[in-house]
Amino acid sequence: MPEKEWLANNRFYYPIDDAKLQSIFYFSLIWNIYEKELCNKDGRIGNHPNEHSKNYAGKVDQRLLSSVFEYFKNRYIASGQPTEQFITFEFKSELIKSEVLNCLTMENPSCEEMIEALLKIAFRLRNNLFHGEKQIEKLYEQNENFKQINLLLMNLIENR
Repeated sequence: MPEKEWLANNRFYYPIDDAKLQSIFYFSLIWNIYEKELCNKDGRIGNHPNEHSKNYAGKVDQRLLSSVFEYFKNRYIASGQPTEQFITFEFKSELIKSEVLNCLTMENPSCEEMIEALLKIAFRLRNNLFHGEKQIEKLYEQNENFKQINLLLMNLIENR
C-alpha cells in the first residue's frame, strides 16, 4: 500500500497535497548531506552555525544569502519587532533565539552574521520537524521555509 494511502486510511489525514510538502521532503535528504559532509555526521546548533559562518562567508553566493535572509527577516520581523511566527518559533534556548532576533533586526548584518542566524533557524526547523506532533495543515505553512533553507544548505554544500 502506498504511504499516502496508508496515512489516509490509518491516521485520518485529509488528502495530502505533495506539492505543498515537496521542499520538506527534500529537506530531509539535503539535511542528511549537510550533516554528513559539513558537520562530520553530528550537527550541533551550539557549534556548526558559528563555525560554518566563519568558513563559508567568503564562499557562499551573496545574492542567494541575502535573498534567503530577507525572506526570514520579512517572515519574522515587522516594524522592527518580532512577528507572532517568531515569538511562537520553538528555539528551546532563549539565548539562541535572542541572537537570531538581534541579527534579523540589524541594519546591515555581515555575511557571517546572516549565515549563523540562518543556520540556527535551519537547526530549529529540523528539530521541530522531526520531534513532536505535527498537523499536516501546519506543515503546508512551512514548505516555503524549508525551500529557502534548502537553497542555503545546497549552496554551502556546493562550496565546501
